[in-house]
Amino acid sequence: MKRKEREEERLCRSRSKIGPIAVDLKTARVTRLPARSTHQEALPQRKKEADGNETSPSSKFDSLPFDLKMAIVSRMGAKSLMKFRCVSKIWSSIIRSRGFIDSFFSMSSKQSRFIVALANGVCNEPEAKLTFFFSFGESCSSSSLVPNLEMAIPVGLSSIRESFASLHGFLTVGVHGGLMVCNPSTEQVIKLHSSTRFVGYDPIEGQHKALFVESRVSRSSVHHHLDHKVLTLGGGSCQEWRLIEGTPGPYRPISVGVCVNGVIYYGARNSPHFRNPVMVCFDVRTEKLSFIQAHETLLRWGKDSIFIDYNGKLASIVRYPYDRFNSFDLWILEDPVKHEWSKQHCVFPSSVWDSVWGFEMSFPGTNKDGEIIMAPTSLSPEVGPFYIFYYNVKTQNVRRVRLLGIGDNKEFRRSYGFLKQRDCFVRIAPQHVHSIASL
Repeated sequence: MKRKEREEERLCRSRSKIGPIAVDLKTARVTRLPARSTHQEALPQRKKEADGNETSPSSKFDSLPFDLKMAIVSRMGAKSLMKFRCVSKIWSSIIRSRGFIDSFFSMSSKQSRFIVALANGVCNEPEAKLTFFFSFGESCSSSSLVPNLEMAIPVGLSSIRESFASLHGFLTVGVHGGLMVCNPSTEQVIKLHSSTRFVGYDPIEGQHKALFVESRVSRSSVHHHLDHKVLTLGGGSCQEWRLIEGTPGPYRPISVGVCVNGVIYYGARNSPHFRNPVMVCFDVRTEKLSFIQAHETLLRWGKDSIFIDYNGKLASIVRYPYDRFNSFDLWILEDPVKHEWSKQHCVFPSSVWDSVWGFEMSFPGTNKDGEIIMAPTSLSPEVGPFYIFYYNVKTQNVRRVRLLGIGDNKEFRRSYGFLKQRDCFVRIAPQHVHSIASL
């Protein structure tokens, strides 16, 4: 208990609540960040009343009825709540309670956003690398969206396009040297073991877990066996990696993963010469692994294969990943028990590419209306508008939305090395919800 109190006091004194990661945070140069588009509420300041006596705002607040106080606090923004935790130990304990965290997340889920990560991929100096996280409100009618800068971390992004996702308020970020998990609302960051491959969320128990997969050579077998370990995240306490027993036979992971309804899916090949295409299924709650038979075409592109959560089902988008394309196949896992898949051919106009620099497009997932998001994976070297696209599978219509402040802010791009560079990575995590849960 005393350790937790000391930790909280440390967080209250520190403006940046970034957790332990394998870089020196003092080298982060974030003094010229652009102004936020939405104001942040400051904590009330002491003021003199008409009689000349100074009154503490906290004492005034404490005198209010408890139900009224809860109503006020529950309507604060996530970052304001992080400051409000420092008012008193009582309010800190309330805000940190499981019930309050769940209630806040439920209210925040009504206004989900998507997160855009922006990083310079060609910076040779590790201390100069920065990744910025912007949030945008999801809209079905607007043709342009205004950004809000959430946070920046002093590391670069991985070149793997699909290694960025939002899981119940936490972001999993593929960076140089492994995976990181961060919460933009609390500005906490942790770096996971280099062999950590995936992160998932169990909606039943309300837990985030990381999956460690590492190859080891067995003297009694010619095959490389895999060790699987699990780490439970959250709560601000240190956890230990747990070894999973009774895992299935040898296999080789070959793709990135996606978490759908409490199950992490990733592509692999197994038995006996690692040629059979399968989807590995890791149940986050039970911590059990199993296989689902997959079609060869789903894993044709290896690490460039795409898997998304499509209306609560595992889906794969198959396209040619190394040049411009005007169509893709949407494969949906209809029945995980019977290993049944459906397939739909999707076509979009070639004019979409008129607004895209480069030859690559990512598919980070869908919005709340089930439209598939298509987004360029990098910025143009020159200042100009940046667009993402929403594809409606039923109507095969595409709509274009401009993200302001990403490609068209010349001052920002010049200050942080995003101007006249050919490898400015862009990653998108849809349907993000603010959470005040601790890592």
